Amino acid sequence: MQRLVFFIVALIVFSSCDKEELPVLPHDSGDIVSQQIELGQDYRYQVFYDLGTNVVVSQNLKTDWDLGFESSNQGYHIILNSSTYSALSYVEDDSFDDIITTNNLDWSWDNPNGVLDSTAFGDYRALDGFFVIDRGYNIDGSLRGYKKIIIDSVTPEHYLIRYANLDNSDLYTLQVDKNVNVNFTSFSFSDNAIVNIEPNSSDWDLLFSQYTYLYSDTTIPSYLVTGVLSNSLNIAIDTVNDFEDINYDMISNYMFNNDRDHIGFNWKEYNLTAGEYTVFPEINYIIQDVELKYYKLHFLDFYNNQGVKGYPRFEVQEL
Repeated sequence: MQRLVFFIVALIVFSSCDKEELPVLPHDSGDIVSQQIELGQDYRYQVFYDLGTNVVVSQNLKTDWDLGFESSNQGYHIILNSSTYSALSYVEDDSFDDIITTNNLDWSWDNPNGVLDSTAFGDYRALDGFFVIDRGYNIDGSLRGYKKIIIDSVTPEHYLIRYANLDNSDLYTLQVDKNVNVNFTSFSFSDNAIVNIEPNSSDWDLLFSQYTYLYSDTTIPSYLVTGVLSNSLNIAIDTVNDFEDINYDMISNYMFNNDRDHIGFNWKEYNLTAGEYTVFPEINYIIQDVELKYYKLHFLDFYNNQGVKGYPRFEVQEL
């Protein structure tokens, strides 16, 4: 018995010493790399970007889709295409089969923070009415028109929807099958079909795009801005340290936020006097990507070599 106790004590002591003497390997940072994203002078493109590979995963015209349907088995939320300034109005005093006008409709927009309970559709499952969608604007600024829509059912595999023009023309019933590999299954009224917009949720980190921003000032409730949304990543902002000085050991000092618009559009500002955008490279973003690696990123420009706006350029480095 005494030998057993001695063996256990010796093992504990040895293990404790062994842990203390384990070498702490330095964390090797990646190289600083640069990237320029092509949104176009009229901001026509949406660009999905991956931090780990520093590549554009996919790109689409912002008018290629209208609605995004939450794709998880338990998902039921629906998002608007905020890059076209789409808006939504709930109608409960009329029948879906009635001819509808847009007079006296109250409009709502999705909150760009990505909180699904803050979408314009909200939890519609217990509602008896239907929705009117303002599809926003085309790339040339012309109106895309209106649709009315009702969600008849939601299952773990699909949504069943009915939609039409406000005068009941072009009535369709469609089953929107969920693609569980993406956050949202995209749908286009123009194509009357599901369209491939979002890459697989594990393949991208940042979305460069126009989107609708909500102001607390009710005189300007919403506005179309150009910036960066994330794949609901943890992001911190550092305006104190220089980009070159930020390292892996500083991560625990930051307060992270996973709002989709935490990077947003405030890394630049329009100068009315100069008639151009000014970028603030002193704003640094610390980002944990979908692979749980940490990066630092800051913007350097909003113009290409020809002086055309809509080409955000930035530096990024793995910490």
